[in-house]
Amino acid sequence: MPDGQAHTEGGGITPIEALHAACARNAPLEIVQADLVGEEPFARGRMIEIESGVLMIEEVQIIGKMAKFAKQTPVVGFFRFHNRLFEFFSKVVSAQKPIHLNRSTIVPAIDLKLPTDITEGQRRNVYRIQVAALRDPIRVEFWHEVPPDVEQMFIQNGQTAQGDGVCDAYKGGEDANGFLLPPTRVADWEGQMIDASDVGLGMNLNKCRLNQLKLFDRGWLRFSLPGDAEGSMTFSVEVRQVRSVREGVVRAGMFILETNDRWAHAAKVRRLWSFLTEWQRKVCRVIDTTAPGAG
Repeated sequence: MPDGQAHTEGGGITPIEALHAACARNAPLEIVQADLVGEEPFARGRMIEIESGVLMIEEVQIIGKMAKFAKQTPVVGFFRFHNRLFEFFSKVVSAQKPIHLNRSTIVPAIDLKLPTDITEGQRRNVYRIQVAALRDPIRVEFWHEVPPDVEQMFIQNGQTAQGDGVCDAYKGGEDANGFLLPPTRVADWEGQMIDASDVGLGMNLNKCRLNQLKLFDRGWLRFSLPGDAEGSMTFSVEVRQVRSVREGVVRAGMFILETNDRWAHAAKVRRLWSFLTEWQRKVCRVIDTTAPGAG
């Protein structure tokens, strides 16, 4: 059975089934020429339909401009479904094809050969926008799902972990309105965001030891974007990369997990992506001191 057909853990859905389900939601797809993975920004568009062995993508753009792919160009594509990132290889079947979204709206689209071998994607392969050069660094707070130093943990309501244990503390989660809330204790680590995409975030965490953070650990991440009037946002995340930068500083790459209220989650992701694309536009203009946070 090909890899793209094999059932994976968690829900029993195959990668091919995930692609069809994501397309039915008109989920975004990111593609890049196969030999430029990780080097060039991804072209991004929404999946429209799957028909006759092709996957149709609407209005593919690269950071605010139309993207052009020649016929037969080999590409790598990334999409996400629930809390999984998928990756596949394909080729462009047709480019700049006009399609009718409705009776009055015509948009350009491209057709990709329907992939048959879809694998779990790697966050490090997705093009990440560098944010370390922002004039105002993006400060992050991270709460580990399991507190790293239980005996030293203080709860904001005055309780400590000793005696009652962490079970009596608010552990963080999603409220009835779909808002994701971190635990009420102080953050386990603070740091600075280094790079970001709409699927994951990279950061340096201060006062963190390498043995305190492991691959696939989960937690909550809170930060505020420069110039974002809506205030801070919190994401549920899973550690996908961790390494020591220097004594007391750990570099962590984290995958953004989808919450139960996917509409509220999507709204936050749009805020993040809007900021990242605007910042990338400013970077592409070489120097523009009017950029949010630009030095």
